[in-house]
Amino acid sequence: MQVLERYLAAIARHLPKAQAADITAELRENLLSEIEEKEAGLGRLLDAKELDALLTAFGHPLAVAARYGKARYLIGPEIYPFWMATLRVVLGIFAAFAVVGLVVAAAGGSAPPARLEAQAGAIWPLAFMVFGSVTAVFAVMEWAWGGRMKLKWSPRTLPAPPRAPGRKPPQIVTETVMGAVFLLWWTGVIQFRALVPIPPFVHVHLAHVWAGLFWPVLAYSSAEIVINGLELARPGWVRPNAGLSLLKDIFGCALLMYLLRAGHWIDVNAKVAPHALAQMRHGFDKGMQVGMTITLLVLVAKALAEAWRLVRAGGSDGGPARASAVA
Repeated sequence: MQVLERYLAAIARHLPKAQAADITAELRENLLSEIEEKEAGLGRLLDAKELDALLTAFGHPLAVAARYGKARYLIGPEIYPFWMATLRVVLGIFAAFAVVGLVVAAAGGSAPPARLEAQAGAIWPLAFMVFGSVTAVFAVMEWAWGGRMKLKWSPRTLPAPPRAPGRKPPQIVTETVMGAVFLLWWTGVIQFRALVPIPPFVHVHLAHVWAGLFWPVLAYSSAEIVINGLELARPGWVRPNAGLSLLKDIFGCALLMYLLRAGHWIDVNAKVAPHALAQMRHGFDKGMQVGMTITLLVLVAKALAEAWRLVRAGGSDGGPARASAVA
């Protein structure tokens, strides 16, 4: 029963790892017994709507998983997991905006160090304000709804259990924030000279080889952000996520291999002796070469990992939940 496995997989994601397998097995046995009892009474198999109604009555996956967690008294046990899930998303978005804001202010040189320090210090009160606001909303829900989470949902909307491990949300969020900062730099919105210890009499610019790659690099960075957002929103879409990430990594490898063939990537001008200038130019190019080589190796490793994830996904479509109730 595909929908039953989706339901159990959704519960397992929120259980303590040490007990997840045992609890899931117990829940599967209980639910199968209940299904068999219903079918025996009807004299036929349950149809899709009846199976949905049975699972819906059993409880939302977050609420069911909460029954096996430790006692928590800040908010009731049924509403607590929804509060925690909302808090993680809201604080994650807040942290991402805070980091990008500080990086933009520092890189643009628009704020003196004292002002940057004051901005960083103001983040904590705002974070506590966000925490308090979310908690207050769920406390009102706890009081108004009598500790019951009144949420309309259907087992059909739950993602299919992934057959291959995907990337962790913190990794995806980190890559997305870094990609957004790079995109702002690449399009000229921010500059990093204020953060790089280069003497003021030294002028560093990208070499001519980069001129024809503005749009390909822009497309790669934009695609990375979009693909990461899709994987965060739809973690159950294993094959589409792995396939898109694989294509993106292959495209990135092609860009890097093209760049590595150039042999010169940074133009350096400075009022120094000719031999010192030559050494400086060689040092910048050597550093760029090492950095791009390491990045290429990382992308190759990521592409192989995504290809393996795609193979392990096997016959599962990994896409949106299908409407059929029974395999």
